[in-house]
Amino acid sequence: MTTVENAQPAPAGSAAKVLRMPITNIHDGSAYSVQLAIGSQGVVANLMLDTGSGTLAVESSAYDGTGDTALNTTTLAQWITYAGGGWAGPVITTDVSFGGPDASVILQGAPIAIAVVQQGSLGTVNGVLGLAFAGLNPAFDFAGHLAQKGAPATTHPWPFGTGNWDRFVASFEKLVQVHAVPQQPVTPCFDLLQSQAGVANKFAFHTLRSSVSLRGGDPASIASDPLNNGVFVLGGGEEQADLYQGEFVTVAVVHDLFYNVGLVSVRVGALPAVAAAGLQVQDQQTLASNAIVDSGSEWLALAADVYQAVLAGLKQLNPAFAQAVQEAQANQSVAANTLNLSAWPDICFALSGVNGEDVALTVSPETYWQTDFPAAGQAAFKISGPLASANQSNLGLPLLNNYYTIFDRSQGAQGVIRFAPIQPPAAWAISA
Repeated sequence: MTTVENAQPAPAGSAAKVLRMPITNIHDGSAYSVQLAIGSQGVVANLMLDTGSGTLAVESSAYDGTGDTALNTTTLAQWITYAGGGWAGPVITTDVSFGGPDASVILQGAPIAIAVVQQGSLGTVNGVLGLAFAGLNPAFDFAGHLAQKGAPATTHPWPFGTGNWDRFVASFEKLVQVHAVPQQPVTPCFDLLQSQAGVANKFAFHTLRSSVSLRGGDPASIASDPLNNGVFVLGGGEEQADLYQGEFVTVAVVHDLFYNVGLVSVRVGALPAVAAAGLQVQDQQTLASNAIVDSGSEWLALAADVYQAVLAGLKQLNPAFAQAVQEAQANQSVAANTLNLSAWPDICFALSGVNGEDVALTVSPETYWQTDFPAAGQAAFKISGPLASANQSNLGLPLLNNYYTIFDRSQGAQGVIRFAPIQPPAAWAISA
């Protein structure tokens, strides 16, 4: 059995590694995934890149550890829930290979959760690569409980049952409470890449869609469509000059619970900006700020006041805009040729900069409306109302699709997020 916290530093003076990796949204239909190779046999898995979580997890149907000579077991188990479901399973450690067209990195002894029971959280990808902080990567340590039972001191193979998700949750929750099973954070994979593999404390995204474009019709055309393919830069950012144009602006990360940012206001077209409400006092400890930046979300899921400001602004500019939104919400989409997106306004979100200044970020009609989804010729409206009663907005891919976005955790106490206007795919230098 091995622990999961012991990270060995990279050799002194070694150059930081930068991996430029192709990513795609075709497996999930919305969030982007990257291919990693797991274990001694190099099992290939497509893992969703998610700045809204910190866990590296893979479905047992893709990787269950069989025949992996690099696998070591632990006494840890993870039970993670999301808005759309959840999963649970043992934490093991094994080797994980990250690769790009020109370079690769092997992370030895990486902690991975094998999702052996789940409900609706991982979609059609094989798992998730969480890019957030350790606070979003908790595990239960069953060492004491297993010792009391006289059972092997390991959670792999999984000893806690599977089956129906609701029954599993009730049983597992009771087990944890009755036996006072302690929790501890698991070191996220991205943190280990810095300490063990010499990868710099930053990563970047180049994406064009928040929902897969189905304009190609057949699976091969959809998979090769430039709109459905992007770039993930591990350990780098600004040096990838072909992925952006113009200058960067910098937004402060105000807390490392998530990639928390401060949302100052929202403006629809040329209308006056509307101030965003702050987070309620009762939610400040658990949510930290009134907005997060989340690469795992296909939506701009806005707090109630921000959402109403957007809808009111669209209606004020043109009542037909509000009617189109209502139709899309009722039917999941509208005919794209009825929209005339060139007439729709930009929506501008002002976020707090590193010196307290307002940083304006623009979401274009082409990204808050996603054409050729959920079918060719249709368009889906990708702005939704609140996920909960808290005044917190989830700024997902419709924001990132407008910018080459660098999450630079090396700057300041919690890091910064840098945005530069995105370069069209014709200028890319990546090979598949």
